[in-house]
This record gives sequence, structure tokens and C-alpha cells, in this order.
Amino acid sequence: MDDEANRPIKALLTMDDIVTTLEEDGERGVTAIAEAINRPPSIVHDYLSTLRQLGYVVQDDSGAYKLSLRYVELGGRVRDTETLYNVAKPEVNTLAEKTSSEFVTLSVEQNGMCVALDVVQNDLSISYGFTVGTHFHMHCSAVGKVILAQYSDERVTEILDRHGMPAHTENTITDRDELEEEFERIRESDVSFDREEYRMGMASISTVIEDSTGTALGGLSITGPAHRLRESDVKEELRRELLSARNIIELNYSSSDTTI
Repeated sequence: MDDEANRPIKALLTMDDIVTTLEEDGERGVTAIAEAINRPPSIVHDYLSTLRQLGYVVQDDSGAYKLSLRYVELGGRVRDTETLYNVAKPEVNTLAEKTSSEFVTLSVEQNGMCVALDVVQNDLSISYGFTVGTHFHMHCSAVGKVILAQYSDERVTEILDRHGMPAHTENTITDRDELEEEFERIRESDVSFDREEYRMGMASISTVIEDSTGTALGGLSITGPAHRLRESDVKEELRRELLSARNIIELNYSSSDTTI
């Protein structure tokens, strides 16, 4: 699948560069943004003025620009149209209530990347810096691997060729043969593990959510301190709770599908 536009519109590409710069750096002035994207300040100012008029950026008293909360509104509306999110939300909340220092994530694959649809943490004493809308590589996450394990070889190759297998930590799997071996273990056990492959000190256990035809819809994960998930009794308890929640979500999803 080729997502490259036949004739990209340069104005939209420039706008995306500006938005991406503000997303990564927070508040920036016109000159700083112009230097970051290698465009004339006058051009960048015109774009920012238009984006401000449309409500997508705001300007503070110092003249610096930042992204507006309009993106929160748009993201929330898009997420609310996702059947999986609406069906899974109650179970995500229930599962989070049963955990202590872990958080629960509902994720889907889009354009070859994982996207967090819902993130619920019951104990806020530990900050993981992982939020709704976070995009992350599939090969280095438990949920990404458990989804990839259900895909065809052609689809997996397509995703890995497009996004690569960058090493996020020293534990990240960066060899395709090793990843294939991981897929076999996932298919046998029904769960996948992130052993500090995405972030050091953080580990996850995940399982895939499928519809009645066996198509992967997304994945459900429990993430917490790596030292806790190394304890066999904790790991088994989380696996039990995770699979139970997954089964309820799949049942409810199938029920909702038949009533549409």
C-alpha cells in the first residue's frame, strides 16, 4: 500500500511542518519556526495567521504560537466514532480499577503504527508520560507485536519496510527473524510481552481483540513497572484479568455488530 500522494499540495505540506514543529517544541515564535522548517518568516507568519483565524493555533502575549485545544475536540470526536472504543471503554475502566501501579491501554493499528485510543491509570502516583493519541512503533510494543502476529506475512513486511525497526531501548527486537519467532510464541500463548523494549523500566502484557471473523480490531494492554511484571504470580494474575476483559469486549463487540 502506497500512501504517497500523486501530486502533493505544497501548502498542506508546509502547514503540516508548522503543526509538527509546534507539536514537538511547544511554543515557538515565527522566526524559530521558520528556521526549523527552512521557510521564509513572512511565509510562516501568513500560515500562522491563517491557522489562528481557523482556531488551530493561539498566540500568547510574547507573540509565540502554540497549538490550540481544537485538536482535543477533533480527536475526541473522531475517537467517539470508533465502535471498538465505545464497546471496550467500560472494560478498560474496570480492568484499571483492578490494577495498582499499572495502567490499561486500548490501542489500534493505523497506517502501520499503533495509536492509543484509551489510557486509564487508577494509581496516579507513577507518571508514565503515555497519553491518548500516542503513536508508537509496532515491533517494540506488546500490543503492536500481538496485532502483527495476527497479520499476513505480506502485511507485516509492508509495515516493517515502511517504518523500519528502530531500537527504542537496548531490549528492542530489531531482527525480523527474531520477531517472527516472537510471533510464534504469541500465537501459542495468546498474549504478548514488552520486556522494556519500548521504554526502560516499563513492561507490558497485551492480547489481541478480534471480531467474529477473527480479524484483529486492536489490542488491550496492561503496563507497569518492569520489576512487577517479572514476578510470575503477578504476571499470571494480570494475564488472567487481561484475557477475561478481552473476552467480554469481543462478546459485546459481536453483539453490537449484529444490532447495527
